[in-house]
Amino acid sequence: MSIEIRNISKRFGNFVALDNINLDIPTGELVALLGPSGCGKTTLLRIIAGMESADGGEVLFSGAEATHLHARERQVGFVFQHYALFRHMTVFENVAFGLRVKSRKERPSDAEIRRRVMELLGLVQLDWLADRYPSQLSGGQRQRIALARALAVEPKVLLLDEPFGALDTKVRKELRRWLRRLHDEMHISSVFVTHDQEEALEVADRVVVMNHGRVEQIGSPDEVYSSPASPFVYQFLGNVNVFHSRVQGGYAEVARSESTEKTTAFVRPHDIDIAHQPLEGGLQATVQHVHPIGPVVRVELQHESEIVEVELSRERHEALQLIAGQAVWFRPRQIKVFEKPGLSRSTREKQAFLF
Repeated sequence: MSIEIRNISKRFGNFVALDNINLDIPTGELVALLGPSGCGKTTLLRIIAGMESADGGEVLFSGAEATHLHARERQVGFVFQHYALFRHMTVFENVAFGLRVKSRKERPSDAEIRRRVMELLGLVQLDWLADRYPSQLSGGQRQRIALARALAVEPKVLLLDEPFGALDTKVRKELRRWLRRLHDEMHISSVFVTHDQEEALEVADRVVVMNHGRVEQIGSPDEVYSSPASPFVYQFLGNVNVFHSRVQGGYAEVARSESTEKTTAFVRPHDIDIAHQPLEGGLQATVQHVHPIGPVVRVELQHESEIVEVELSRERHEALQLIAGQAVWFRPRQIKVFEKPGLSRSTREKQAFLF
């Protein structure tokens, strides 16, 4: 089932939670709503689910108006961050709950409920825990049971609100891969909310980056990371160094005073070269700290009053043998410049950088 969001707005008192949101989600797509806390992503998810009403705009499912439908009429499955399992019920009864509370006309037989629940528990690889209670499960197991419960009523749309937020890093990574495989098998339209950039980029078909109740950018994981549409998107998706600059003749030139500042230039830490000898177009700096982190070595450089972060491979760091207090030269290989409003309508890539 496709989802269309048309001009959705929502206020809580004076706070604008959603400001004229438009979004199309094709049937079978897995979409991530990504952004910082308070950006409106969970409010939008709850409006899609019918758990929150919008102040204005429309929600359409497969082209049909759904804005004023009650949540139980929308055929939506909802998975909460903190599982919301019934503690007094076994795993089996938790998954069966949505089927048992259907009207007598729609309720399956006991045999059919058992067949469907055990099939779902097998799908989430937890059929061997059917007689356990939630308190006897790990966090990752509880979240999979919550997902099975949402799927039991055969929803046309699956909505997940920070589904892995309460889990530790290792379990989160395992469940991310598992959710992607499950989605590919079931091909159900799915929307999940997250503030974790890596999670969104790894799992989703498309990412909707939100900020202050607005959509900043919509695109594939590679598009939003490699071609960010705004300074916010660039800074939110990964580490970045920020240089104040002005554009002249196709070059981004670092401004020497605030009065000349017209642009902001962004450089990823892994897009910076370091050398012991002067680099053409480079700047001199002093090594402040060297932090080996797994396969990457993070180096902090002091240039005048600014800290510049650089990421090197282990091999490159071993060749340079950097230590705190050393004088080095650095130069960006690739930068992104966003011109301020009024100077240009488009975001331009600048391949040269003058200091």
